[in-house]
Amino acid sequence: MAIEILLRSTWAAHTPDTFRGTVIITRKLLGSTMQYEAAAAQLIKEVGAPPQPSTRAWTPWRGGFFIHYRGGGSSDLDNETECAADVADAWSDMYSKADGDCGYNYFVCPHGRIYEGRGRERGEANGGDSPASGNVPAGHVWVPVYGAIGRNAAFYSICALLRGDDQPTSAMLTAIRNLIQYLRTDVTADKKGGPNIFPHSQGYDTDCPGKLLPYARIGSAIDPGIPDDGIPNQLQIVSRAQWGARPPVSQVTVPTSARTGFAVHYSAAPSTQTVRAIQNYHMDSNGWWDIGYNFLVDTEGRVFEGRGWANEGAHATGYNTTHIGVCFIGRNGDATQASMNSIRSLYFHWIEMTGHSLSATYHGAIGNTDCPGAALRSWVLSGLLGTTIPIVGGEPVYDGLPPGDGSSGGLTTVRSIASQQSAVNGLGYSPPLDVDGSFGPRTDAGVRWLQTRVGATADGLWGPNTEAAYKAYIGQGGGGGLSTVRSIASQQRAVNGLGYSPALTVDGSFGPATEAGVRWLQTRVGVAADGMWGSATEAAYVAYTGSSGETGGGLTTVRSVESQQHAVNELGHNPPLTVDGVFGPLTETGVRWLQTKVGTTADGMWGPATEGAYVAYSDGGQLTVDGEFGPATIAATQRAIGVADDGSWGPASKRALQQHLNTWSGSALVVDGDFGAASVRALQTHLNRMIGAGLTVDGGWGAGTTRALQTALNQGRF
Repeated sequence: MAIEILLRSTWAAHTPDTFRGTVIITRKLLGSTMQYEAAAAQLIKEVGAPPQPSTRAWTPWRGGFFIHYRGGGSSDLDNETECAADVADAWSDMYSKADGDCGYNYFVCPHGRIYEGRGRERGEANGGDSPASGNVPAGHVWVPVYGAIGRNAAFYSICALLRGDDQPTSAMLTAIRNLIQYLRTDVTADKKGGPNIFPHSQGYDTDCPGKLLPYARIGSAIDPGIPDDGIPNQLQIVSRAQWGARPPVSQVTVPTSARTGFAVHYSAAPSTQTVRAIQNYHMDSNGWWDIGYNFLVDTEGRVFEGRGWANEGAHATGYNTTHIGVCFIGRNGDATQASMNSIRSLYFHWIEMTGHSLSATYHGAIGNTDCPGAALRSWVLSGLLGTTIPIVGGEPVYDGLPPGDGSSGGLTTVRSIASQQSAVNGLGYSPPLDVDGSFGPRTDAGVRWLQTRVGATADGLWGPNTEAAYKAYIGQGGGGGLSTVRSIASQQRAVNGLGYSPALTVDGSFGPATEAGVRWLQTRVGVAADGMWGSATEAAYVAYTGSSGETGGGLTTVRSVESQQHAVNELGHNPPLTVDGVFGPLTETGVRWLQTKVGTTADGMWGPATEGAYVAYSDGGQLTVDGEFGPATIAATQRAIGVADDGSWGPASKRALQQHLNTWSGSALVVDGDFGAASVRALQTHLNRMIGAGLTVDGGWGAGTTRALQTALNQGRF
C-alpha cells in the first residue's frame, strides 16, 4: 500500500534548538573560525541525511514491532511544526543511547503523519538492556517459532508522539496500522516486519507506551494481519552487513570463465541456526578466512550473501574455484518450496548475469558426504524444479571491463553498494540515493557524480582508484593521521587547543595545513613528528594534556565516547559511568571491564574487535559467566543446538548436543543421550577450538567447562 513518510530532513531543521544539537554545534565551533549559522546548517544536513545502515544484525521478519510513547505528561502538539520539533527532541534524548542517532525507526503524530527515524535500518530503542527472565536472556523477548530473539535485532520500533496523559487519536491509530501493513507487505523480504506486536513494557520495567498499551498486541486495531504473500515478485539478497558478518581475513576472486558448476549443500543443523553462527564455526573451528558458502538460503526462502558471486568458496574440496556453493540452512527434509525456489533462482540469476551456464549438482556428487540429504539430492537430480524469481542485491559478476549499463555495481569487494550510496549522499548528492544496497541507474549516476567530484574516472565502477581518490578527498588518505584513532576534525581541534597559530580550519579535511599542525603537536608532546595520529601520538597527547579531550579513547570513530559509556552501563557496570563524552580514567576502566566481559582484549581501546565482541554479546545470550549450569545456560545451549529451550537438561537435549558436536566438530559420538566422558571430551575440544578456552580435555564437566560454554554462547561461537 502507498503511504507518505516524511523524511528525516523534515524534522532535522529543529535539531539546533535541542540540547544535543547545542552540544554538537558548540563542539563544531570549538577552536574553529566557523560561524554559528554554518555549524547549525552543517548539523541539519548531517542529521537530515538518509538513515545509515547498521553494522549489527537486523532480522525484522523474525520479530515484528514494539510500540512506544514519548514519556509522562501531555504532548499538546497542535500542528506539524510542533510535531517535527518533538521528533527532534526525541533524537536529542536518544542520541547517546542509540549510537549517535534517534533510536526509533518511525514516529507517528496525533494528526496521522509518519516521520522517518532510522527508517528500515535497525533501531536501538526497544530495550536492549532488558533483564533476563527465566529462559529468556537479557535484551531478548520470546516469540513463537524462533524462541528468544533480540529486541532490537528483530523488531521495528514505532514511537507515537504521545505522552502518558494523552489518548491516542483515531488518525494516529490508523497511521500506525498503515505503517505496519506497509512494513509487512511493501518492502523487500529482508526488511519485512514479522507478525508480533508488543508494548515496550513487554519484559521491561517501563510505563511505555502509556495509553497505547491496549493496542500494542496482535489482533488489535493497529494490527492489519499477516498477508498471504504467495510467491514474491523478487528476492532481495540479505547483505553481509545485515546478517552481522565478520570481515573476511582474506579474499580470492574467481573469474567467471573458471566457474563450471553450482553445488547445493545443507547445514545439517537446526533451521533456526543463524548465518553468523555458521560463519563463526567456519572461521574459529575450521580456520577458514570466511564463511565457506557463496550463498545461504533459509526455510522462508531468504537468500543470504556469503562469499558472494566473485569469491572462491570453501564448501567442497577440489571444487571451490569451479563451483558456486549454496547452502540450505537446515536438516534433511526441512527445505521448503520457498527454499528450493530461491536456490533455483540463484542458479538462473548467474546465467542471466553472465550468459555462462553451470552444471547443477550437489555436495555428495563431488565429495564423500551425505550432504545435502536425500530430499534435496532428489530435487537437484530432478532438475531444480520450481519457480524462478528475479533477484536483486548482492555482489556483481563480470569478466574484464564492466558493462556500461551500471549493472556492474561498482566492484563491491572494494566497497559495498550500500556504502557507495552512503558515500555519494555524504558528499551532498541531490536528491539523495536510497541506501538499499541495490545498484540501479540512479546509483550508477550518483557514483559517476562522486567520481567527477573527487577527481577519478567517471565510469560508475567503484574500484581501488575511486576508493583512493574518495579517501583523499574526505581526508582519510595517506598522511591522514590514522583517523580511526582520532577523527581528522578532532585532530584539528586538538592542534588548535595547544595554541597552534594560525588556527586550523576544523573541516575534517586532511590537507597540508592540517599535516603541518599535527607535526607541530607531535613535536610539542614529544613523539615522532610523522604527521600520522596513531596510538603513540594519542598516548603522548593524553599524557601531555592530562585528558583525552573530546574524542579520547577507544577508536571513537567506531563508537563515540558517550556511546561507549552507555554501552558499559548497559552491561551492568557498577557504579555506572557518567555519560559525558569525556574519556577519563573511569571510562577507560569501564571499557576494560566491558572488554573482559564480552571476551576481547582489555586494552581500553574501542576498536573493531571490541565492537564485534560487544555486538555479539549484546545481541546474544548475555549469560553470567559463573560456571553454574542452570536453567538460563541450559536454555541458551538448547537454542544453539536447535531443541525446545525449556531450561530442562533431558535426554533429547543431550542427544541434540551430541549431534551438534558430530556435525560441527567431527566428534563421531554415539547419539544416545548418555552424555558421558567421551561426550564431555568432545565438548571441551570444541570449546577449545571455537574460543581458545584452554580447557584440559579430561572428560570431567566442571565449573571451568561451564564457564567456557557460557562464554562461547555469549560470543555466538558455539
